[in-house]
Amino acid sequence: MPPHLSADEKHTRYRGEKAYLAVTAAKGCIFGSELCKSAGHEALKAGYGVFQAEVAHHLPDYRPQTVTLDGWDATRSAWQSLFPGIVWILCFLHEVIKVRDLCRSQAALWQSLREKLWHVYHGANKGKFAQRLRRLLEWAKKQPLRDSIHQRLKRLKDKSALFQRAYDFPGASRTSNAVDRPMNYLDRCLFSMQYFHGTWPAAVQTGRAIALLWNFHPFCRKTQQQTGCLCPFEQLNGFRYHDDWLRNFLIAASLNGRRSLPQSLHTK
Repeated sequence: MPPHLSADEKHTRYRGEKAYLAVTAAKGCIFGSELCKSAGHEALKAGYGVFQAEVAHHLPDYRPQTVTLDGWDATRSAWQSLFPGIVWILCFLHEVIKVRDLCRSQAALWQSLREKLWHVYHGANKGKFAQRLRRLLEWAKKQPLRDSIHQRLKRLKDKSALFQRAYDFPGASRTSNAVDRPMNYLDRCLFSMQYFHGTWPAAVQTGRAIALLWNFHPFCRKTQQQTGCLCPFEQLNGFRYHDDWLRNFLIAASLNGRRSLPQSLHTK
């Protein structure tokens, strides 16, 4: 298990009502995908709690060091409740996207802001990051920007310490790409099946099944040649059980005879 994780909620629908998949990912794999009926603290704590219970069952000594989040308070509080002492890192990409959304009718302005924002992001250390952010805000003061854009850029200064936490943990994710990219796959699958229409337990198991298929889906031939890996599972663990992806999946999913968790641990 990697020490640095990313987590986010995939918005979906269950019988026409809003629902959320609490997704935990890292290193190209999905480690948790649990369906929740709301995005509040208690629901997300129960959703991410399934991941916490399963990893504790198999690796009792595992303690993740960091988790990268988009800043949603309920997600943050859920992770801090489940893993006391974990350091949460604010995703820089989400802040860039929020600025982009405010500049949709101003292509030239967005081009300038995008370059400057990512210049800040690529600061080699905390000092460089803070210095580049100050220069960005000084530049912004001299520009005829709308108040909404000014306010959004000022908020970067207030959140600066949350971005800089990643510098204390080499290998930690500074954006939520590690979870966003697998969630794109979940999104396509859910859209294709027109979301969830059966029973709640069936929907929960479907969400988990889609995540498992992602972990064992075969890479394209070019990626296999470049990496020497068959699938995300092998890329993470450094080995595969079988050259056939389905047999590899079935052997790995057998848990080598280990007992599975009681069904009561899953959200209802």
